[in-house]
Amino acid sequence: MSADKHAAGGAAGANPPVAVVTGATRGIGRVLALGLLEAGSHVLAVGRDVNALEQLRSAAAGARARLVCVAADVATETGRARIEASVTAEFGYLTCLVNNAAIGMGSVRRDYHDRPVTHAELDAAILDRFLSTNASAPIVLAVRLLPLFRLGWGRIIIIGTSFNSMHRLGFIPYGMSKAALESASAIMAAELTDSGITLNVINPGGPVNTPMVARSDPQQQDLLIVPGIMVKPVCWLASRAADGVTGRRITATQWNDAAPEAAMTAIGWPQLAADSNWQPPR
Repeated sequence: MSADKHAAGGAAGANPPVAVVTGATRGIGRVLALGLLEAGSHVLAVGRDVNALEQLRSAAAGARARLVCVAADVATETGRARIEASVTAEFGYLTCLVNNAAIGMGSVRRDYHDRPVTHAELDAAILDRFLSTNASAPIVLAVRLLPLFRLGWGRIIIIGTSFNSMHRLGFIPYGMSKAALESASAIMAAELTDSGITLNVINPGGPVNTPMVARSDPQQQDLLIVPGIMVKPVCWLASRAADGVTGRRITATQWNDAAPEAAMTAIGWPQLAADSNWQPPR
């Protein structure tokens, strides 16, 4: 590893923050990659579209930190191996993983807004694809990259969804996959307690104006949440200012710089556990 790669980041110090952002070519992932760069973090941006990665590189010209673009599909073992190898070769360590890559209902049928997708239209291949990309891949990638958090601290940030999307009519594959990811995130956050590596979920607070949720009516599209609303809370979570914050679910529309905790609840549905008299054996 060349010395100039370690030296990059200037005032950030000998070990400047290094973030992996998946699904970085469009929508939320793109603004997060650019936002983290502006905040002084080196970024390894992951996406499947080579041309879109080049456009991101152009947009990041003159950034405070270094951008590395990697063409990879996080839902495949080959893609995850490429991400791991790229982080190792380019930086040697990692401080933050932003698991953003996902597929939406538009991949089933583009007019799902006007005609909800019914169970009769679903098959095993569709369900497996959603679970693989949206639920399994973020956790498998996080586990694979854990050894690269070599500085004694780290952040795993999961881009989640609103609870409404988890039980919305016509959203079986998307809602199911995001609910599974929320559950896995709660368990993994607990496992990582006292490791120095935190895990938190952040959701926008509603549908976001991205290609994933594109609507045919431009006026409807303009009413959606802007992707940039995610930048401040994610950059805060990725920083040392968020030391000790783990197992939390943050809603971006409720974010307040002066009171971050106001936007937080626990990951998952721990309040439902109180409804049961059964307690796990110790």
